[in-house]
Amino acid sequence: MTSAAAETEVQPLLEVDNVSKTFDIKLGLKRATVYAVGGVSISVQPSSTLGIVGESGCGKSTLARLILGLYPADRGEIRFAGQPLPRRGKRPRAVVEQMQMVFQDPYSALNPRASIGQSIAFPLQVQGMDRAEIRDRVARVLHDVGLHGNYATHYPHQLSGGQRQRVNIARALAMAPRLVVLDEAVSALDKSIQAQILNLLEDLQRAYQLTYIFISHDLNVVEYMSNRVAVMYLGQVVETCAADELYQRPLHPYSQGLLASIPTLDGASTEPTRVTGEMPSPLNPPSGCRFRTRCPFATDTCATHVPVLAEAEPGHLVACHLYPSSQPTTTPTTTQGE
Repeated sequence: MTSAAAETEVQPLLEVDNVSKTFDIKLGLKRATVYAVGGVSISVQPSSTLGIVGESGCGKSTLARLILGLYPADRGEIRFAGQPLPRRGKRPRAVVEQMQMVFQDPYSALNPRASIGQSIAFPLQVQGMDRAEIRDRVARVLHDVGLHGNYATHYPHQLSGGQRQRVNIARALAMAPRLVVLDEAVSALDKSIQAQILNLLEDLQRAYQLTYIFISHDLNVVEYMSNRVAVMYLGQVVETCAADELYQRPLHPYSQGLLASIPTLDGASTEPTRVTGEMPSPLNPPSGCRFRTRCPFATDTCATHVPVLAEAEPGHLVACHLYPSSQPTTTPTTTQGE
């Protein structure tokens, strides 16, 4: 685990600066706006893993697609290796090749009519690579993810869930990426298979010098995989710090509630700090602090001022009015979706 001081000496591979995304939808005869991601800022150091956690619907997957350019951002900037990326339109091919994704469902992510070899080879063919080199690379990445080269002739329905996810990982590796986004990549697998895939991902990170963004709702898995963790709530990052620091001393009430919800073997009760109630709709997020409707420490200030994600302790950022560093210095903001 690298220290915060050491991390600042190296330029981040990925920087997300105040990125927001909304979606216009139809509700019957009316139109409405979904505030999916609101002003998110994160950074990822080379060859490290940033874990992103939060309840379902908090914007984790939308943020992943914004990073990869699958969705255009409404505002904000994304930089890869110091290079600003366009919010709309095509990204440079060299950047696209270096950013890959592994999706949650290993079966639906594969074309059922294409063999495993064809699925892995397709992006290489698009890049104009010759057949001999494609064949060698397919065999190599299959070997690296723990599958025999003979699997290249198999089809997705002939493989188990764990084998299919290994194929998806191999397909991502075939492009020789620097950044891999793993969106709930082990949540659809049995626990024993999860452990195998997580160990595989660690081995591949060392072998390929990969940088991961690891998205999951499983807090134990995120702790195991991550160097740093960003906690998201209703489209915003509310806390980010080193993984061991978050699990030992969470600062934001939402982070404290998430960690309190982890089942314990001794049956110890942590009810007073658990998060209660349901997450508000992203169609109509609360003014001020979006967590205030579920926070036991909420005050009048929380309803009228948006807390700023700021350093409460060295390397530990939190967006909460309980900490002076998060107090905004600008005019109160009550507009929804900001």
